[in-house]
Amino acid sequence: MKFKPLSNTEEVMEKNVLKEEFKSAPGAGESRMGQVHLFYRYFINVRYVSYQKIQAAYLRVESGESGEFLLKEFYLILKLQDGEEAKLRFEREENARSVLAYLEKNYSFIKIGYKKTEFS
Repeated sequence: MKFKPLSNTEEVMEKNVLKEEFKSAPGAGESRMGQVHLFYRYFINVRYVSYQKIQAAYLRVESGESGEFLLKEFYLILKLQDGEEAKLRFEREENARSVLAYLEKNYSFIKIGYKKTEFS
C-alpha cells in the first residue's frame, strides 16, 4: 500500500504513522476516517488529507446511460484550503453520505452541502 497526500501542500507523513492510523480508523466504503486524516483508497494507493485542510465538502451525483441501464456515480468533492478541489469516487451513495455526516458531526469548521452553488 502506498500513502500519498491528496493535496499538493499536505505535509508528507511517515508511512508507519499513517499505516497505524489507517488500520485503526472506521471505514465507509473507499474511505476511512482517522483521528487526524481522512483516507481514500483507490487500488493500491491510499490518499490522505488532514481535516484541518478541508474547507468544504459536498456530494455530487453524475448519471448517464449504458444501453438500457441507468448509471449513477457518486463523488465526494472536497474543497481544500490551498484552492484545490479533490474528487473522490464512491461505489455507493451511502458511503459518501457517511463521510459527510462524520465531517459534519466532528468538524464544525467544514462547510457541508449538497450543491456546488452553496460554496461559490
